[in-house]
Amino acid sequence: MVNEKTFDYENYIQEQLRRIDDLDERRFAKKLLMESLGKVIAWSEQKYAALEKRVQNELDLPWKYFHVCMTVIDKKDYDPINSFWFPVCEEDVKKKREQRYETIYLAADEKVCGEFLNMGTLTGVNEATGESIRFKIRRSDRYRRSMDKLYRLFTGNHVPWQTIHMGHVERFFDLIPVTEEAADGQTIETGWMIQDDKWARYIRKDKMLLWNICQFDVHSREYRLPCIDEVFYEHVFYLPKEQETEDGYLVDAAEDIISIRYEKNRIVLRTTAESLEDITIYRLCQGKPEQTAGYHDPVLSNRRKDNLAARYSQQTGNFIQTPLELSRKVEEMADGYRIHVLGYEILDRTETEYLAGDMNSFTGVRLFSNDQRKILLLRIQAEERHEEDYLYESQIRYILSQLQMEFLEYRCVGMLESKACQSNKLF
Repeated sequence: MVNEKTFDYENYIQEQLRRIDDLDERRFAKKLLMESLGKVIAWSEQKYAALEKRVQNELDLPWKYFHVCMTVIDKKDYDPINSFWFPVCEEDVKKKREQRYETIYLAADEKVCGEFLNMGTLTGVNEATGESIRFKIRRSDRYRRSMDKLYRLFTGNHVPWQTIHMGHVERFFDLIPVTEEAADGQTIETGWMIQDDKWARYIRKDKMLLWNICQFDVHSREYRLPCIDEVFYEHVFYLPKEQETEDGYLVDAAEDIISIRYEKNRIVLRTTAESLEDITIYRLCQGKPEQTAGYHDPVLSNRRKDNLAARYSQQTGNFIQTPLELSRKVEEMADGYRIHVLGYEILDRTETEYLAGDMNSFTGVRLFSNDQRKILLLRIQAEERHEEDYLYESQIRYILSQLQMEFLEYRCVGMLESKACQSNKLF
């Protein structure tokens, strides 16, 4: 919130006291003002701050404790005692077994990633023998499966789903060695290097994906809760003492769970089963990421800029969809990127390829068959150095994906414009 209390009463009193020439009067006035009026003002300030905090707490958004952050690191830099970052896939930190494919990270923009996938195959060179190796390219699906599981956890725990930033996830690809005799299945036994210099500048080997979600198994303590015509059980899970108050928790519950109740220091599951097994709780760590050597790649998250007006509109459910409101939503989700909306346009159809809000496609939600919705085109000013940041367009696609969930009557797309095209504004 904007701090409107700019008046410093202590300095003001000190300045006014200097005008009193008589030292005894000045001393008496200082004691009177600082010990009486000063305490009243300090008490008023304290009550005002408490009221402000109470209003903010009443307008808290339900997803405040469930922000998801992701980054990538070299596997050799992984720190298992970092309290904020955890591997998305545990197999990344386990001992390597016989590899039938290798997962690489492509540090390139949207267009180059599309070209890489459409190329179909990649040629490498065996560092030991010098022989050529041909790889089949496919999108890595193990990280996507983790995103799909996370979505099911959100819906199962009745937590509103917010778009997960897929910028890093979309840049992981599997390289499967192939031979002329077999379509695939050959193992990678030795080191290899990329033959084409064009792709060598983009490909990063031995990278792994991290997020701010850790999981732990818990043991239940059940007691019987009688009802009029049947009996239910409540299983109580006490949270760790070292937990942060702003952290969110998701329960991987079985099908016989009736309800989940979150309290200050515990989670209560209501179920028809007398005992539960294999219950896993996922903790979504909030706050500031812990710094560790080697953790220097960009952090992508779905955190939003705090805004009291946005909280109020979410609570009341009254949305005034105006150009300024649209710009505010974009600014709220920019997360450090300079993304300025020049205008918008409603189109019946288009043949041009635009940036699409498709980061929620893995959820399987299909609201319209033979989609005939009109197109909401956002014209966005291209940042001067956006070509040097390969994640810039991904940030825009993330914003479009979240807007798509709010503007269901349109298909949300975006287009980058240079400064030369800014004369024709649409607002």
